[in-house]
Amino acid sequence: MGCAMLDHRVTTFMTLFREMNYRRTAEVLNMTQPGVTQHIQYLEKHYGVKLFFYDGRQLHRTREAEALKLYLDRAVAQERTLQETFSLSEGVHLEIGATKTIGEFVLASVVSRFLAEPAHSLTFMIDNTEKLLHELEDSRLDFAVIEGVFDKAKYGYHLYQKESYVGICAKRHPFAGRTVPLGDVFGQTLIVREPGSGTRLLLEQAIRDRGYSLEHFARCVSISNFSVIRDVVAQGTSVTFGYAPVAEDRADLATFEVEDMHITGEFNFVYCDEDAAKEKISLFFGQ
Repeated sequence: MGCAMLDHRVTTFMTLFREMNYRRTAEVLNMTQPGVTQHIQYLEKHYGVKLFFYDGRQLHRTREAEALKLYLDRAVAQERTLQETFSLSEGVHLEIGATKTIGEFVLASVVSRFLAEPAHSLTFMIDNTEKLLHELEDSRLDFAVIEGVFDKAKYGYHLYQKESYVGICAKRHPFAGRTVPLGDVFGQTLIVREPGSGTRLLLEQAIRDRGYSLEHFARCVSISNFSVIRDVVAQGTSVTFGYAPVAEDRADLATFEVEDMHITGEFNFVYCDEDAAKEKISLFFGQ
């Protein structure tokens, strides 16, 4: 967990919460399985609640375990902030994450401006929504900037900006600059991001709301890198969906809209501890 002040039994709890398997938890922590059980029983006695239970052979978390996890996420974030405050004389180091559209096409100028200060340093992780949220929960990130869908009941967040979510095609494609029926789009080869991507989740939700799925496209191809997706789509034989900035700097790409499917997506700051994160966000954006 990277948090010296927190008891080692809390580390066991956090690992079991993630792994949901006593054997795997013991392997991860290089402990015996009875040792894991002992740590969890200590915490249950300390807090006076049940944290995990079995239904048959399936391990489940209790509501109290969910509440304890949220509290500990905030405690870890607060300790990191305290440690960084103690070392401010050595400069500011941030560990942040961004989903791929935001990281590749939106934040480059912000990163450059932050690093223009010689005392600033940065670890910048660009990955899909699922991976970033996992890193956030494990306190490896100060905050993340995430596009599209995530569990807003589980994390602290506030809006960064809104962006149009559009179809993207080659400049010479028949859809370029037009509004087309969804049925026509289904006749295309769709290039889509990997499962777990916020961009993909937003498209899947929009299609599902209209009674369809990605299987209705003539062909669906998954590519995890948006730069590669743009290159493939620019050849003119396929389409993709994404936020408008993805297409804005390419002369060989155009956008299109789908009838009755006008989508505006959110870019949100996401974090575990609001006070600590807002200070880091302010430092990063120079506010």
